[in-house]
Amino acid sequence: MKAAHVTAGVALSRADRTIAWTLVLGATLPLLDATLLNIAIHGIGRSLAVSLPLMQWVITAYALAAAATVPLSAWLCERLGAKTVWLACLWIFLAGACLCGLSWTVEMLIGSRVLQGMATGVMLPTMQTILVTAIGRKKTRSALTLMSIPSVVVPILGPLIGGAALQLLDWRAIFWLHVPISLLSIRFASQLIPDMAAAQRTALDATGLLLLSSSLAGCIYGLSAARSTGLPLISGAAGLVALLAFLMHASRQRENAIVDLRLFAIRPFRRSSGLLLLSSVAYYGGLLLFSLYFIEDGRLGLTIAGALLALQGVGMLLARQLLPMVARHCSEFRVAQSCILMAVSGSILLLPPFAYDLVLMAVGMLLRGAGIGVLTLLSMSSAYTGLSSAQIPHASSLTRIMTLAGSAIGTALVAVLSATPGVESEGATPGGFSAHLVLILTLLLCGAVCPKPARPTS
Repeated sequence: MKAAHVTAGVALSRADRTIAWTLVLGATLPLLDATLLNIAIHGIGRSLAVSLPLMQWVITAYALAAAATVPLSAWLCERLGAKTVWLACLWIFLAGACLCGLSWTVEMLIGSRVLQGMATGVMLPTMQTILVTAIGRKKTRSALTLMSIPSVVVPILGPLIGGAALQLLDWRAIFWLHVPISLLSIRFASQLIPDMAAAQRTALDATGLLLLSSSLAGCIYGLSAARSTGLPLISGAAGLVALLAFLMHASRQRENAIVDLRLFAIRPFRRSSGLLLLSSVAYYGGLLLFSLYFIEDGRLGLTIAGALLALQGVGMLLARQLLPMVARHCSEFRVAQSCILMAVSGSILLLPPFAYDLVLMAVGMLLRGAGIGVLTLLSMSSAYTGLSSAQIPHASSLTRIMTLAGSAIGTALVAVLSATPGVESEGATPGGFSAHLVLILTLLLCGAVCPKPARPTS
């Protein structure tokens, strides 16, 4: 019996594409927000006359609020319906953007960012739930391929839009840019996304929510400042304790837990979650590593460094668009293994002595982006294999948690290793060589959890 092929050849209907593009418009908001704010953070600090460490809380508070509210998305979708939750998140994000634009103190700005973060934390897993429920699991991979376009394009165009806005107007303009996008997203979503029945689950697992939310916020804050001691260290330790407490609580609550951990007993979901975690470590760790490597090393100009960083996104986008064609001829196992080989090969081309050649570096970034881009897409879509409708919101929450965990672990690994004296090579930043090797090892580990080929049956 042949290994099953990747179910990527199922074409999207016009109605499916309409739903997907409607969700894309809303999902653009947090993506655009992140790129715009990174550009404006110094200008905001000067305008409000506050120090950079305090201004960093404008970003940190948003990230922690987003992480803390992810577990709530499954219960809200069950209680209110996914469409209602999506619209509520858009309205809350819009309100937060308006309050940010009206802020006259840094405290008000941070509080408004928390509101936006809370909306984002629920919005992104809810988007996955709507996608799988409204379009169907057989078309999930095709829909995710379509929806991956803004995740590559927005981070490239965002700095250009933000830079132009800041030159012509003051920093508040970056938040007012969210208003027309939010209003259009709300209008289209209310008209085009189908209504989804709520399961009317009434009992909120408040204890589980408190434990898991505090665990995510604590661990992510601790990892984000992994090189520091004091509060980040205490926060990380408290987060781990809360995580252990949640695991014990969820094992007792079973289906009544805020997120159903029994999904990890389902082999496709378990493997997909592991692949998503590891590929996120490699991707987000690489974003930080190559920013340090290309820009702070000083060997390359800013224009060339920016172009090299953008090539990883270009490779990711191109490979995802080609996936349906490749999937018609190859099994999922072969696709995954080929992508791992591609990402590892690309990473090796970014090591000395290959890193002395600009053309080889460009090829390396393209290959790395292409390999990781398809790996994350495979893991996201395969996570819903064999799940019931009631399990989809929980799967969306858990896959989002895996992505957040991978992002935090990857950036923490690179931050710590890059600052640690160790193996160095000419052309590499201090400690960056060892960080690079760890990310390559992470990519190789993806082979241990990627989907296995079907065994022959008599």
